[in-house]
Order: sequence, then C-alpha cells, then structure tokens
Amino acid sequence: MAVCTARVEAGQPLAEALAAGGIVCLGPGVHAGPLAPTVSVTLRGEAGAVLDAKGGGSVVAVDGDDLVVRIEALTLRGGSAEAGGGVSLTAYSEVVLANCIVEDNTARALGGGKGGGGGVYANRGTLRVEGGTFRRNHASIGSDLFVTGVAEVFVTGGHLGGDVAAREGAKVSMEGVKVDGVLDVRGTTTRAPTVTLEGGHLRGGVKNDPALPAQVEILK
Repeated sequence: MAVCTARVEAGQPLAEALAAGGIVCLGPGVHAGPLAPTVSVTLRGEAGAVLDAKGGGSVVAVDGDDLVVRIEALTLRGGSAEAGGGVSLTAYSEVVLANCIVEDNTARALGGGKGGGGGVYANRGTLRVEGGTFRRNHASIGSDLFVTGVAEVFVTGGHLGGDVAAREGAKVSMEGVKVDGVLDVRGTTTRAPTVTLEGGHLRGGVKNDPALPAQVEILK
C-alpha cells in the first residue's frame, strides 16, 4: 500500500491538505465536511475516521472534470443535499469508494421534500464501489444510490441497506452485492438505463416501469 503524503488529525483543516496526486490519511475521530476536491487525490481513513458534513451539503462533491478521487476505509455521514447526500458526482470524473461506510445521509429536494440519492448520486462520470456498507440513507428515489444521465457505476461486493435507482441512459453493473431494498429503473422515450446484476442478493425485487422500461439482466 502506498504511503501517506499527508496526515490530518480530527479537528484539523482537511481541504488545505489536498494536493494533486496525494494520499491524505485521516486520523481517528470526526473530520469536518463537506468536501469538494478540485484535484485528483486519495482520502484514506484510519480506524475510526469519519467525515461528517453535519447537514451542510454533500459529504463529498465532485463537480470538476478529469479528476480521480479515491476514498478508502472512511465513514461518510451527515450529508444533506438536493441530490447525493453522501457523495455527489456531477462531472466527467471518476470516484472510487473502497470499503467505505456511507450512512445517515439525506437527499432533500427543493421545498423540503426528499430528493434523489441519499447515499450517492451520479449523473456523469464513473463511480466504482468496492465493498463497504450503505445504511440509514434517505431519499424519495434511490435511498442508497441514484444513477442517471450518462453515468456509469460498478459495484463489487458490499451491502446496500436501501434502494437503488437508475434513470435515463445510465449504466449500472453490480456483482456479488447484497441489496436489501428495491431496484427502481425507468427510461425515457429515447434512452433506457442498462442494469446488470450478477450473484449477490436483491431482496426488494425489481420495479421496472412498463411504459418506459430499462434493460435489466440478472445473472446467477
């Protein structure tokens, strides 16, 4: 494993430690979010490290193109945004969540109602989820994960305690994942999301709009 280029203790400023290509290690305890990286960087949580937005927006928001943001072994919580309480990916970049806990985040639509992607929202770029746990996230659409637009998402292993939603031309591939909630999919008159599930477990079943169906393939 590559060594840390910087280490931040809980309570110390985090944003100013982010340097292009750096590996920033977060010490045990609660670190203050939200965070919006503008460079390619790795955030690596030590045991007990938490990044908490305390309701101030997405815990991590990536809205600039051509970035690679990798988040390892970190708990992301306390996010509240219109879309993507935990993580929001709205650019042509790549976000990797490796063995993270994404918990207690909310997507709130304008006017006070719940929005989309309590845990993670992606409408562009590539999202990779490698293991980890999603729990107690809240949204009206995709409480754990909402993928739309032209985003591509790859989920390998791990446990999603809530719902997954896919819209428009999004592509979602899930392998060996335990999903407790519903897979909610719908296309448009010109585009349809493509979803592949292999292995794993989908407890809540598939909700596929009969008028605007998505392409869903379930493999053993």
